[in-house]
Amino acid sequence: MKTICSIQDLEKAQKAIEDFKAGYPNTYYRLLHLVNLTRQLQFKYEYLCGLMLGKDTITHRFAPHFVQRSIIDLYISEIEKIHKHPLGLEALKTLMSNHQEIGYENFCLLVRGKSPEEVKGVDSSNKILN
Repeated sequence: MKTICSIQDLEKAQKAIEDFKAGYPNTYYRLLHLVNLTRQLQFKYEYLCGLMLGKDTITHRFAPHFVQRSIIDLYISEIEKIHKHPLGLEALKTLMSNHQEIGYENFCLLVRGKSPEEVKGVDSSNKILN
């Protein structure tokens, strides 16, 4: 589900993600792994975030259909590995909660390294330089 947000909201979230990366590098790289895995499996980012945050309504709404149970079990076991970083996980939950207005998809795109302009679909290559 697309969420409408401002470039400023995305920039704030991007800065907070960079701070999270610096403060909790192991948890950040585990999160990046999960985001990339989600993309490769063509699952919705909302499904990932719902599972990480324990939000059953989101998890059920965005659960992949027609995927073998063994793949789902493997995916969930990968997500459970982030629980080995309890302090980082709590900081991640706070981070996601503080920036929920940008939406889980946009949040995950920022984690993957997309710029706020790329997330919004603004072409910054046509800027006029003075």
